[in-house]
Amino acid sequence: MTLYMTPRHRARMQHAYPGDRVARHVGIHGDVHVPVDVKEEQDAFVIIATLPGLEADDLNIEILENIVDISGEFKKEDEEDDEYLRSERAVGNFQRRLRFATKLEAADAEASLKNGILTLRIAKVEEERPKTIKVKTK
Repeated sequence: MTLYMTPRHRARMQHAYPGDRVARHVGIHGDVHVPVDVKEEQDAFVIIATLPGLEADDLNIEILENIVDISGEFKKEDEEDDEYLRSERAVGNFQRRLRFATKLEAADAEASLKNGILTLRIAKVEEERPKTIKVKTK
């Protein structure tokens, strides 16, 4: 049996069952789910996160050994007494924690935020990078 959970359902499950092993395993914490894509290059990892409406000052990125932690808050900018017919925009805290198989070089990390898309490039530690060995012929 295959179970597919939408991000909204996963967020609800986390609130209903805070000790849920699945919610912790996927690295989702907070009120809002932030989708990410992760690419591996030969010497680095690239994380792309969708963060509409956030400014660079609203983000906190921490890297420790092989764990990347991206957190922040989507704030509601409208008046408290405004009445909406429908309100679906994300509001609240978010945190994504991603664990990698290799150690990361935090000093060489580069992050940019453009049009609500965060692109984070983190180099692998030199000793973790693949080595090319040339074979000599006699």
